[in-house]
Amino acid sequence: MTDTYPSLKRTALRGAITILVAALLFLRGMGVYSAQAMDDMNAADEAAIRMVLTEYHAALTTENIKLVEKYVVTDARFAMVEGKHTNWGWADYRDNHLTPELAGLSKVDFRLEFKAVHVSGNMAYSSFIYHISPKGDPSQNYGSGRGTVVLIRNQDGWLIQHFHTS
Repeated sequence: MTDTYPSLKRTALRGAITILVAALLFLRGMGVYSAQAMDDMNAADEAAIRMVLTEYHAALTTENIKLVEKYVVTDARFAMVEGKHTNWGWADYRDNHLTPELAGLSKVDFRLEFKAVHVSGNMAYSSFIYHISPKGDPSQNYGSGRGTVVLIRNQDGWLIQHFHTS
């Protein structure tokens, strides 16, 4: 038996292959777009986290506890570990640790040197070195330390939930 429509079958096969290749390229392109979109989201989150931490440290130097509170979880979930001392809950840290230090902190500036910012959904962490200098004179160094912060994202953005310094 002879094939009476060989060219028609070849044309149909070429059309099917063309559609398949186009579909695969489209799907691959969607994957590249999705990866790029995720990279862009992560970059935006990382920038927002750096900004929150930088602004938090700047707020510490204003003696304005209400400004400082804009950047933290202000309930029992907050934890601060500083050396051997730990405060559990924002009220404990605010009242027993931070408020007594605010007058001294108003005389200094902080500069942060970020080492890592990692985002996973609505949680993130950042590690950094902080440098302390007299207000207005970054050439003098009062000291430095290490910080690791865990942040959570809520409807208003990123907030500090756990802070550990050494």
